[in-house]
Amino acid sequence: MAFFVLGIKAGPNGLALRHRTAPLRLSPGMRRIAVVRLEVAPSDLDEVRLDEVVAAIRSEALVAGVEGLQVDFDANRSQRPLYRRLITKLRGDRAIKVPVTMTALASWCMGDRWIADLPVDGAVVMLFQMGQGTAEALAWLRRGRPLAGPLGKPLSWGFSIDQPLPVPPPENARIFVFSPRPWTRATYTRAQFLVAK
Repeated sequence: MAFFVLGIKAGPNGLALRHRTAPLRLSPGMRRIAVVRLEVAPSDLDEVRLDEVVAAIRSEALVAGVEGLQVDFDANRSQRPLYRRLITKLRGDRAIKVPVTMTALASWCMGDRWIADLPVDGAVVMLFQMGQGTAEALAWLRRGRPLAGPLGKPLSWGFSIDQPLPVPPPENARIFVFSPRPWTRATYTRAQFLVAK
């Protein structure tokens, strides 16, 4: 279960943190992955501010029982060096002992391969709400062309319960199912049905 724990808006004047407010009830033994949403404005940060972002993640996101950290962000071309520096700093923080993964736009896993050498333990390609890249991504998938994440690392597929996958995922691929509404037993049953199709 990947669940939102912290949102960070970072800028030249400091950080604004947004914590999870909705209650979360999980079954005993369920694997827990903490999701941190990052937003940066303008397109770059100095090293001091980057260190503050890493410190916030370390102190605020790694809640009890978490077995992984997933970083969620959008990056235009000018922001890519920034996020590369940030992820490198996260991986270099010895206090963060859990696997670090990231979400990825579909285009980053097709022809635009800037994430190939990022130092993460895996990525989740987000195959819903793709915006302007929707037609290109759907055409790519329907032609049977593969998606690729960071080299040598697993690439999971992510889709929304209200926007089913356009093609079946690869065999043995890990699947993340997102819901715009609270999860219930009925929602979970529908997710199981969609994944099994």
